[in-house]
Amino acid sequence: MPTLAELAEDTIVYLLPRPTFEQVDRGDLVYDAGLNQATVHRIRVGDVREAVAWARTETARRGLERIEWWAGWSATPADLGEQLRGCDLAPGEVSALTGMTCSQAPPAAPAEVAVERVTTVEDYLEAIQVDWEVWELSPGERERRRAVEVRRFAEIEASGVVHHFSALLDGRRIGFGRAIDMDGAVALMGGAVLPEARGRGVYRALVRARWDHSAARGTPFLVVQAGDLSAPILESLGFERHGEVRLYVDRL
Repeated sequence: MPTLAELAEDTIVYLLPRPTFEQVDRGDLVYDAGLNQATVHRIRVGDVREAVAWARTETARRGLERIEWWAGWSATPADLGEQLRGCDLAPGEVSALTGMTCSQAPPAAPAEVAVERVTTVEDYLEAIQVDWEVWELSPGERERRRAVEVRRFAEIEASGVVHHFSALLDGRRIGFGRAIDMDGAVALMGGAVLPEARGRGVYRALVRARWDHSAARGTPFLVVQAGDLSAPILESLGFERHGEVRLYVDRL
């Protein structure tokens, strides 16, 4: 069984199998390919240039154009970041995440914030607009992703592994979050709140809804790799910090 720190450091490695994603464990790294990009985790490589070349070949073969290397605090070699930059990789738009876990129920959601599970593609396409708005995706990128999401939603929903949550304030969708099941926990993915709705407990409500999902399946434990904005909030809700994960981007 992985330790808490291992779950927090290399979360994607321990997710249950997800439709539209393919995972390859090379032993010295784990490569995860989706429909939009590929990511690399649990990095223990001896020859960084060989590993980068291999990942580029795998990614090009799948018709993808972007690879993210997620270098945790246990990644080797010690100068992995420097060597990746030497292979023409650049720090990610989000350059670092904090690996965190939670084993106690977060505070309850404010009464004025409603959170609902999203189970239809129509509601999902409406709900995920919040995420796209927060990340300031261009109209062209939104249209491209919309086509991808329509194609894969039914398969993902049927898997019972990936779950989507929408937060509403006065009937308006103002928050979005995703949860992905693990063997003994649930991973928080993609939490976003519109700027004008922040400071009203919306993010807390999304966290609590996903905790309730995790507890209902008999695994009351949350794992997250949090950005700079969400990490302090999560810590105030009872999450424990384990370390930092550095992100590097390879654009083919």
